[in-house]
Amino acid sequence: MKISRERIAAAMTVLLAVSACEKGSAADENQDTAQPVERPTELVTEVYRAYPYGKNACVDSYLTIEFGTVPETGTSGQIRIIRADGTVADMIDMADVAAAADRPQMTGETLFNTAMDAIGSGATGYYRIVWYDPVTVDGNTVTVRLHSDRLDYGEEYSVEIDDGVILADGFDGIASGEWTFSVMQSPEKDAEVTAGGRDSDFMTIQGAVNFANSCGQSHELTISVAAGIYEEQLYIRSKNNLTIKGAGKGNTVIRADNCNDYVNGVGSGVTSVPEIGEPVSRTGGRSVVLVENCDMLRLEDLSIENTHGHGSQAETIYFNCDNGRLIASGCNFTSEQDTIELKGWCLFRGCKVTGDVDFIWGYAKAALFDSCEICSCSNDGGGYVVQARCAAGDRGFVFLDCTLTSEGGTEEGSVYLARSGGSRDYYDNVSYISCRMSSHISDAGWYSNPAPNPSSATSSQGWKEYRSMNLSGVPLDLSSRYQGSAELSQSDCEALYKDAAAVFSECPHGTSWAE
Repeated sequence: MKISRERIAAAMTVLLAVSACEKGSAADENQDTAQPVERPTELVTEVYRAYPYGKNACVDSYLTIEFGTVPETGTSGQIRIIRADGTVADMIDMADVAAAADRPQMTGETLFNTAMDAIGSGATGYYRIVWYDPVTVDGNTVTVRLHSDRLDYGEEYSVEIDDGVILADGFDGIASGEWTFSVMQSPEKDAEVTAGGRDSDFMTIQGAVNFANSCGQSHELTISVAAGIYEEQLYIRSKNNLTIKGAGKGNTVIRADNCNDYVNGVGSGVTSVPEIGEPVSRTGGRSVVLVENCDMLRLEDLSIENTHGHGSQAETIYFNCDNGRLIASGCNFTSEQDTIELKGWCLFRGCKVTGDVDFIWGYAKAALFDSCEICSCSNDGGGYVVQARCAAGDRGFVFLDCTLTSEGGTEEGSVYLARSGGSRDYYDNVSYISCRMSSHISDAGWYSNPAPNPSSATSSQGWKEYRSMNLSGVPLDLSSRYQGSAELSQSDCEALYKDAAAVFSECPHGTSWAE
């Protein structure tokens, strides 16, 4: 006997409601009037299962469609999200998706299309333009990621999918009214929201960031992110006092494939979303996470990975905040070239940073890496840890009690502590204090072609070391180091580099934030 899709969907709704009531009664046994919140179910048909279906979907929900066989994506047709008034809330054109499969490099003249996302929200008035993957297949499941900030709290939507968008046995698209859902009301502006699952406040981290922006620039908020892999690029703009906390750096992973070959330059935000066919005017850059105009951003117990691999600049994070503060604790940052780009005042504690060429770089006023692992993964027989582009009075990049390791066949003596960008406009202010270094570090220490600025280091400027050791704690022989570098005295080290208070002594925000 064939059972209609309506009867199946209705039965699932009843089962979910019963389950929710049972959970609710256990949690609220002393609150007789408490009513469980009904969350979305799946639309079940003879051909597919689709989520979300029903009430109270997350405002950043992505769509999933599971088939009985392995589907493929087509190269024509549209996916449309229709509001209750019949207008289009979002649209993905599969011709755009197919044309963008090889990621042609985006520049300011590239014409905007539906294979790009304008990450952000109206709360900031800024958007980050990037390539993204709107429709992906994993096994028997198709995932459709809507464009950022296209759904509204409390509103109802219908999904329409043209024939040919998805190639699967027995599937000829989804007509208007067949697949519907409504979005839940906005969470309370509390001290914490959750991200990462169907029963969380948000399914994506960016959705939670957009909510944080709606709470006001200085409102303190923590986003608690469940364990999982989050295939998304983030844009954090004009938000202070935000904490993004994972479930462990090996458990919560934010990752994407982005690089300079795909998107030209480090990028920035734009003040409006381009119309389809208009130039993007400015790209959103090659990093996984772009941070602008923020202060006191905390990243805890998570990993950020740029999965592009070898051959192009590919940051995990660009902290583009001249006077802002960033604190990362218990985090992994993994890429190859240009893994981390920094400005402002930055503190990394107990983190691991992996890369190849200039993989810690930028314009930081002071960036302290305290008890971190700095791991080289050279593929070309050599590499460079730091490229500093500091102002004359900046403390620059300071590595305190760090361990410098290698992996992936990095050759002995092939990696340098830093190399210069060669500009007289910047100072190469880099210091290694009481660090343990594996044999992959060159005896010369510093790569001197081009020569650094200043060409001869002082206690406060240039390339410096104090008490460098091998992995066993035995002091290194520094007699072969580049002659323009300096070996600091104990008194200079005590005054300028011994701890966070010394490193951030010139910070206008004080130093208590770094304790």
